[in-house]
Amino acid sequence: MPTIGRPRRYATNAARQHAYRARKLRAAVAPHVPCRQLGPHCTVYCGDWQDVAVLLPRQAAIVTDPPYAARYDVTKTRRRRSHWDRNYVGADQPFDPTPWLSFPEVILFGATHYWDPRLVGGSWCVWHKIPPEQQPADFAPYEDIWLWKPGPLQHYYQLWRGGMREGEENYVHLPQKLHPAQKPIDLLTFLVEQTAAPVVLDPFMGSGTTLAACVRLGRPCIGIELDPAYFAVACARLRQEVEALGLFA
Repeated sequence: MPTIGRPRRYATNAARQHAYRARKLRAAVAPHVPCRQLGPHCTVYCGDWQDVAVLLPRQAAIVTDPPYAARYDVTKTRRRRSHWDRNYVGADQPFDPTPWLSFPEVILFGATHYWDPRLVGGSWCVWHKIPPEQQPADFAPYEDIWLWKPGPLQHYYQLWRGGMREGEENYVHLPQKLHPAQKPIDLLTFLVEQTAAPVVLDPFMGSGTTLAACVRLGRPCIGIELDPAYFAVACARLRQEVEALGLFA
């Protein structure tokens, strides 16, 4: 009698189609680029985005916090000794948004650090990380996020100052961030919900926050991370998200 496997569950028809494409992509991608399928509609690659660029869907929404030269050393001791012994890859290099501006929907963190005239036609969201009554010290009080679509200036408020964090990533639940540039999942959920593309792509996924938001929203998603250590962190995190929702690959 043939063995019957676990049934696949898909939140949407787009998720089903993405899972089918992902299985084909895993067979086509270069052997040196590890690829994992986490749940029915979440695919992650460990490598340089350029190694898988030709395989990426052109109708994706780009939602990412890319590495750029922000002149911020995460290894520096502040009130406490830094948890990080090295900066993440690209933190000392200029970032070129050109490859991503050809996608139909694009959301980029930190775009003021790599300003490009092509960003004029979009709009901005300001993430306020420190309440006005608190001293900013050497933590930035806000962060600018560029959105491809025209519209009024948006404001998003969530405390994110070192170990002081609001939401489910507060110190009780997350004593130490998973990545130096980790962002709140509530913020990424807010941003992903503003896109409508059939797939969300984060080519610099870090600890996987964008994809975690997508999993919760039932949105097909693809992530790429160059650093094997952070790739492993993201995979473990996303696996937990998938299991919590009862989804199976």
